Amino acid sequence: MKKIIILLVFILSSCGIEYDGGTKIVIKGKVVDSDNNPIENKEINLFVSRESYGFPFLFYVPSEENNIGKAITNSMGEYTIVIPKPSNNFSEIIVETNSNSNNLNRKQFRNIQNSNFINFELVLPTSVLYKNSDLATLNINPNNVNPSNELRKIEFIGVLPNEFVYFNPIENELDFIDFNRLVKKNQTIILRYTVFNYITNTTIIQDENIVINNSNQINYTLNY
Repeated sequence: MKKIIILLVFILSSCGIEYDGGTKIVIKGKVVDSDNNPIENKEINLFVSRESYGFPFLFYVPSEENNIGKAITNSMGEYTIVIPKPSNNFSEIIVETNSNSNNLNRKQFRNIQNSNFINFELVLPTSVLYKNSDLATLNINPNNVNPSNELRKIEFIGVLPNEFVYFNPIENELDFIDFNRLVKKNQTIILRYTVFNYITNTTIIQDENIVINNSNQINYTLNY
């Protein structure tokens, strides 16, 4: 028992993050496959990242140093992780339900804060994991055909893995558009895009259908 306590103290202090040793927080969730079948014996990892300068939410990669919680899903695909409450000097809590080390897609819940817990508990949305072989990379190639138009935003509507789920807006987030997304094969994706016209001073929202076949990569030109 003494060895376990010493190890825990070492891990918590080595992270440079302050914890409220007398307060525990609980995170619960469930993991299923694309057919809604529970995934049993899946390792779930919880990370707490340090506060840092720059863009930690864009470039932070979870490491063993910040891995302070683990769980294994039961026969129902459910898991529970209990950790000391981070009290200061941390940026986010990350729960990783799958990494890139197997045949399923990556999945993380990011930017979890203490304010997201109700009575010290947080129930995460169900993680749906797809086989990588069932996914394709959709690449959007923007083509500005009207110099008066500016592409402001794009959205993808359909079956997507959503590898990163952010619980809170990211402060100082760069204004950028993600033109590459993982999508499930053999479906039709709706590409919803927002364009601002400087001549008419108007904003237009339009939809285009993109047929996703069985290819591993789909390239689509968006004329705006």
